[in-house]
Amino acid sequence: SAVRLTDPNASIDVGAVGKGYATEMAARLLEERGCESYVLNIGGNIRIVGQKPDGSGWNTGIKDPKAPDSAYAAFVTLADTACVTSGVYERYFTVDGEKYHHIIDPETLYPATRFSAITVVTKDSGLADVLSTALFCMDYEAGRQLVERLEGVDVLWITPDGEILMTS
Repeated sequence: SAVRLTDPNASIDVGAVGKGYATEMAARLLEERGCESYVLNIGGNIRIVGQKPDGSGWNTGIKDPKAPDSAYAAFVTLADTACVTSGVYERYFTVDGEKYHHIIDPETLYPATRFSAITVVTKDSGLADVLSTALFCMDYEAGRQLVERLEGVDVLWITPDGEILMTS
């Protein structure tokens, strides 16, 4: 349960998994204390336990990466699950008119360019967080093959040109 870095210039960033893990731990704590129906929104990591009082699911909007302040690309109705989106439109900076977002492709060491957003729906918020980041750096076919091997995982991919691809 320990990691030791010997290079003084090396560091570990748990940003790809930290928020999802923390969200899941908070949900489990609330469940242990008897909470039966609620929605946690921890900076875009959504964790839903139970359903609305009327028995229906909670409606969740998935932002349109091209107009994140005003439009949605899709809506999903969810109950007793997690919904995590990784996208290019929240954390980025601009240099000479070019946007650089925070999801780095390990092959190029530059921001990943295959997708504008990926949303993962599965029971565990930590797993959803890991998958949304990993899938962002994989081509669609490889990502789809990975997801098809996992039980209880659904994904919505949005390409830079706005095309929406999703699991069944």
